[in-house]
Amino acid sequence: MIDAVDEKLRRRAEEDRLAADILEECRVQLMLKFRFLDLALWRMSLQPVRAGGAYPLATNGHIVALEALRVIARFNQSFNEVVRDYLHMVLHCIFRHPYNADHKDREAWNLTCDIIVESVAMDMCAGRFSSEDDTARKEALSKIRLMAGDMLPGKVYSLVHNMVQTPAGQQYRGLGRSTLNEWHALFERDEHAAWPAMGDTDNKSVENVPEKYSEDESSNNEQAASSVEELLNAEQLPESMREQMQDLESRGEDEGSEGGGEDDSAETELAAEQMPYSHEDQGADPMGNFQDNEEREDDAKEWEEISKQIAMNLDTFSKEWGEETNSFMQNLSLVNRKQYDYSEFLRQFMVQNEEILVNPDEFDYVYYTYGIDLYGNMPLIEPLEYKETDRIRDFVIAIDTSESVKGDLVRRFVQHTFDILKSSQDYATDVNIHVIQSDSRLQEDMVIRDMRDVDALMERFKVRGFGGTDFRPVFDYVQGMRDSGKLTDMRGLIYFTDGLGTFPDAPPDFDAAFVFVEDEAREIPAVPPWAIKLVVKEETL
Repeated sequence: MIDAVDEKLRRRAEEDRLAADILEECRVQLMLKFRFLDLALWRMSLQPVRAGGAYPLATNGHIVALEALRVIARFNQSFNEVVRDYLHMVLHCIFRHPYNADHKDREAWNLTCDIIVESVAMDMCAGRFSSEDDTARKEALSKIRLMAGDMLPGKVYSLVHNMVQTPAGQQYRGLGRSTLNEWHALFERDEHAAWPAMGDTDNKSVENVPEKYSEDESSNNEQAASSVEELLNAEQLPESMREQMQDLESRGEDEGSEGGGEDDSAETELAAEQMPYSHEDQGADPMGNFQDNEEREDDAKEWEEISKQIAMNLDTFSKEWGEETNSFMQNLSLVNRKQYDYSEFLRQFMVQNEEILVNPDEFDYVYYTYGIDLYGNMPLIEPLEYKETDRIRDFVIAIDTSESVKGDLVRRFVQHTFDILKSSQDYATDVNIHVIQSDSRLQEDMVIRDMRDVDALMERFKVRGFGGTDFRPVFDYVQGMRDSGKLTDMRGLIYFTDGLGTFPDAPPDFDAAFVFVEDEAREIPAVPPWAIKLVVKEETL
């Protein structure tokens, strides 16, 4: 019986090697077509598993977990399908989807990621590595683009999220659950259960996977196993792989003639114990073992560097690749945009002051030494009555109120800034904050002397302007106040804008930051070298 089990394990090892050879050939073919992907294609090592997953491939950003029989079955279906599966998975990593835990609706976000990478893959391949479902995918993508407004992650997620949240039996803009099921079938290619982000949130929505993706595991395995025999007749099978497959088949026939009955079931049970992973052990997450990746932070940083390197290579040789990589470059640009913590950013504009406050962190050394001298081993601790603090006092918030800036966003930005100032103990109550509205000329300067007056200011706050955009009047006005002594402790100015205006030619003698709201549909404009560019997400305001 042990010999039979050993033979099963050897057969399984041969299957694993064959599947790995297939994926290695996929890497080679993709590299020949897309040289700029070489780092990404070989970034992860291959590791065979028997996890009972629904798809041939899965990744946690560090390794590629492959279901050997499913990879072989996929190869039997079409080599192009395996290539597209691998490209799909690598694009997820390049766009850093496995590490994005910002979306609570996991079903909507997972499907959004699959839609985006399939759209990019189809544009990149431009007819090569075609799939039999590409025609249906193009029709679905046209509908998604029409409904979402553009093929951008935020817009697609908003559409899919609303569809997921629509009660059963109802429709969102004419799209119901059947459309979602169709999109799952068209765009999913790999297992997302091992993504690090899948374990980062406790508020995951239940993924309503279509029934056809919840097939019985035994039927899945039978279907995958039958492909080994069918693959022998595949014309596209290289001779080296054909020899491996024939060896597998001959061993399988010998094994079948020698085994049977109770011994065969016992052998199968013992072989199962030798398997590194089992579907039953993992429960609802067959790839759970791969989530516990100690290198996840290093992996995330390395994928970020790979993304930036690919973007740089494409920018350098953009004419060589033509329009095929336009959507790829657009998504790279979005994922590589720097994100900042706005509250931490405001701390750059603090000045140090000494204030009359009880300081529990420091004590008077006079009393300390007096206690030691008087009592021998008992110092007297007296907290200091002054404290050095970093606070914002003189500060300027400039608002671009030109026609291209939304009035609602302006109000939310001002309110968000003051909420940060009021919520932190590091900010002074007595302040000198100027809120300046300007389009092509100054419209209004509202001055805050006490943070307790902010609520009253916001009640009467009204956006004024809606003309052109010129940043120079604000800088001239602020410089005039500095020269007259009205902003003696001013460290900087923040200017909320869309960036479509005229900047000053000469740098000011204070720090200036231009704050933009992230917009997936357009590039953030450049700012002068002396200025700071800060991009914030609209949902954070």
